[in-house]
Amino acid sequence: MKRGLRRCMLALLGVLTLAIPSATEMTRPAAPQVAGPPPVVPGCEQGCETVFSVPLEGGHRLDGLHGVGGNVLAYWDGASLVGTTQVRGSDGQPYERVTAGLCGAGRCSVAFEFGAHSAAVAALRLDTKITVDTAVEGVAADVRDLNADGLPDAAVRQSTYEPSFALAPLYWVTYVQQDDHLVPTGCTAPVQAFEPAPVIPATGACPTNV
Repeated sequence: MKRGLRRCMLALLGVLTLAIPSATEMTRPAAPQVAGPPPVVPGCEQGCETVFSVPLEGGHRLDGLHGVGGNVLAYWDGASLVGTTQVRGSDGQPYERVTAGLCGAGRCSVAFEFGAHSAAVAALRLDTKITVDTAVEGVAADVRDLNADGLPDAAVRQSTYEPSFALAPLYWVTYVQQDDHLVPTGCTAPVQAFEPAPVIPATGACPTNV
């Protein structure tokens, strides 16, 4: 009778031993989660070229993309897409090509090209979304920090249109960021030769015939 009871107890202990996980199993790390593919940016379903990618504070970034439907700006928080936008011109159509971007303190200046000989700069505000505050159009466009205040500024080249657009002298208008807007500071002297974009704010008088 005692031997039978002993065999039952041994069998029960064997079952309990099998049911309790080993120390190795209890401390084994969980299998890492495999990240899925990044979200497709609206407007880039057929693919986009990345023209610029600007890192921002807090793990955010702004990508300037070129797709079949024109420019696309994508605002990211790490691998999560916060929002996108297409900057549109005075004719209501998206600018065709994004060419450059510069950001600082939650503000960005982004340059575009459209048509045969046209360009533009847009001032953006980035917080919970992309907000387009100002857009200025001209013949050529450049973005940089002109007054070294950490905010992205801009320069847009314009035509005097005299005697005609093709033969007219050109001049640069510089803009600095103030209260989410691009505020003009002045102009360079009109010239017919190539002239690079200014690296400091222009303060000269602007032509009055345009």
